[in-house]
Amino acid sequence: MTVTKADLAELIYQNIGFAKKDAADLVDTFFNLIKEAMIKGEQVKIKGIGTFYTRSKRARKGRNPKTNESLTISARKVVSYKAGTSLKKLLKENKKNKTAPHDGD
Repeated sequence: MTVTKADLAELIYQNIGFAKKDAADLVDTFFNLIKEAMIKGEQVKIKGIGTFYTRSKRARKGRNPKTNESLTISARKVVSYKAGTSLKKLLKENKKNKTAPHDGD
């Protein structure tokens, strides 16, 4: 299952009672603040969820699997995530109760 921004806005609308437009604006603002912080190189820590951060990857050699041609993959910044302790604990407890399907995201 995938949860979209629209799904989050709908859940806020249903659970808190905000107007649908206000709920959508809240979700957009929340994610924009996270993006802005990460662009500045700041970590985003959300208690009970985890930490989002950027890290640098250096240039490396790779190859095109179709042509087997060698190429250089350029240096870049990537987004990383580390789950918080409480989330890990919840996932571990949930796994003991049942195995949840994984959709590959």
